[in-house]
Amino acid sequence: MLKEGFKEVLVEGVTYNCDVSDSRYWGYYSICGLLMGLRTMYMSANGIEPWGKVDQAEVTAWIQRKEAAWEELEGEDFRALHINGTTFAPFDVASINGALREEGLVYGAGYGLFKKPSFFLAKLDSSRTIQGCNVYSAGKELARDLFWSPGLMQGRDIFLRFEPLKMLLWDKYQEAQAKNNRALEYAFTEYGFTPGPALDGDFEARFDDLTRAYAGIVLDHEIGESVEDVPEWGELLVQADDKQSEFFLRAVKDLIADTSDCGPIKRTIEEKKKGDLSFCIALIDRFRLKMYPELRQAFDVFADNEDWQLVDDARRTVYARMLRLRDELVETYKASKDQAAFKSKIAEFQLRLG
Repeated sequence: MLKEGFKEVLVEGVTYNCDVSDSRYWGYYSICGLLMGLRTMYMSANGIEPWGKVDQAEVTAWIQRKEAAWEELEGEDFRALHINGTTFAPFDVASINGALREEGLVYGAGYGLFKKPSFFLAKLDSSRTIQGCNVYSAGKELARDLFWSPGLMQGRDIFLRFEPLKMLLWDKYQEAQAKNNRALEYAFTEYGFTPGPALDGDFEARFDDLTRAYAGIVLDHEIGESVEDVPEWGELLVQADDKQSEFFLRAVKDLIADTSDCGPIKRTIEEKKKGDLSFCIALIDRFRLKMYPELRQAFDVFADNEDWQLVDDARRTVYARMLRLRDELVETYKASKDQAAFKSKIAEFQLRLG
């Protein structure tokens, strides 16, 4: 067990590293993205549900304190973490989780969008092994940085983060009520959520159930990434040192995982889960949507006639195209003499896809 006071020391250490990372990378975010990220951090730190009310004056003061801390930390390096008298490097995830195995905690560290170092510490909801991967489900988060993703993979470890998942789904629930998004409306309706602002008595419990159901989709995506991974891909991302190139390469990888035989869309087709299929289609960004319009087109037909074969045909089409593109990107990377030549080729690929 953690010795007295060591949990507080650990939380403080992870929070410090989160702040150091944010002090270096906050400028990569748009103003809107930065404010949204800070707001969600505030709500997480204060145990406020996504639909909960916040005091604007308190949020503003909290953000000002956070930004002041970033200014003081500019140029600082990450600190080692201390658990029961043992010191760990902040990216030694396996060893840290080994030390926390009996403590009901889970720790994650890696690199997110813009190659931003990212850390979190949370209460462990559950752990299991699936297809050779260690899957950790994280509940209440005790420390986190600006970057958040509902699913993270590092080596053979997969982390599912329920707090970001719930926040993402709540944002999409509000979007489904405000915009004409057929896939989103279809998805929430399949799970028993109808448009309207009223939150009935069992809303929170039902939304928790929805969050866990969507966590299964995220897990399938991460398993797909693991199965479809190629060793050169990390090197490609290092070479893509601008936002547009990184977005493109990440989109290719995500699409392969989504449409893989081990990915979420294949599973929803096999199990004929209409709500899950709808979320798979609806929760994609516009960047990826341009790269695989066949799936959205197939879903629009599916919503009327539930033709599962049409959806699977579209999945196979997109998977084959993205696989060819990935292999071409890898070969181009190997043949490129320098970073500028490789980035020029990436731009050509993007133009080719429209």
